[in-house]
Amino acid sequence: MVPCGMTIDDIAGALSAAKDEELMGRIWTRFRFEYFRICSDVSWDFLRPSPVTLDFSAAGATGLYLPSDLLGIDQVWDDTNSVEFSETSEAQAQADGSAYRYYKYLPSRSDLFSGTDLSLSTNSLQFTSALLTADGTDPDGEYIQFDDEPGYYLISSSTTPFTFVPKYNGPQKQRKNFSIRPWESTEKMILIDEAEDKLTDRSVSVYYWRYPVALYEPEDQIPGYMQQVLKLRTLRGIYEAKDRNPVSQTMLTGAYNEALKANKSFVKLAPRDKHNKRFSMSSNPFEAR
Repeated sequence: MVPCGMTIDDIAGALSAAKDEELMGRIWTRFRFEYFRICSDVSWDFLRPSPVTLDFSAAGATGLYLPSDLLGIDQVWDDTNSVEFSETSEAQAQADGSAYRYYKYLPSRSDLFSGTDLSLSTNSLQFTSALLTADGTDPDGEYIQFDDEPGYYLISSSTTPFTFVPKYNGPQKQRKNFSIRPWESTEKMILIDEAEDKLTDRSVSVYYWRYPVALYEPEDQIPGYMQQVLKLRTLRGIYEAKDRNPVSQTMLTGAYNEALKANKSFVKLAPRDKHNKRFSMSSNPFEAR
């Protein structure tokens, strides 16, 4: 990991923008946008947290909530039965014929709670809201989105001041909007078997990649392998670069492919035999053991 300020400095140098406050502001805005856009593309190694365990034996017919900061799923795995669930859609679940599947859906068009009186400081790990306190909603363990800022923060307390992680490094917020368990990004998961019946008898581990922490300060960290593609995508999105430092699609594709090569692919879990060895379609099951 390297400080993102190194890449910002490269961009500013290419555009002679270091003393142009307005242009530097646009560079940072575009840089954050492209960062989130790239992170949404594929499963990046630095965005994979520990898997979340969902206990469907405690779920009803509507399934269980996934983390609000989830960008994509690498694998859904039932370790007890050594079963992988493949993804389908709710519409295709009746027709695709696979044995064990899951699908995701948006269960609501309402946040768990939304307010308009957010009080949040820069470099903070807590916020306050009189509306949230008065409402009595317990936000502990839920994700919050602050105003129009990118990224999600996990709340870790039930009472004010409400604590969260990771640290918020964005601009100060007073009397601003916020959303807890934002409905647009918080899906539920349903498990089904070969007969399309919903499964409520097991726990599964969900391996996923998440939204990154937003970049605000030069010392905020990004993977070294993303530096070049971030630089080029940011330049491509800045009007002044069209004349001063044009970026071709070939340059973008090359830099992106280099980042993909450096990214460590997710290694899926696989069923094992009684000797705790992974099954292999290339081996002979009748050979001497």
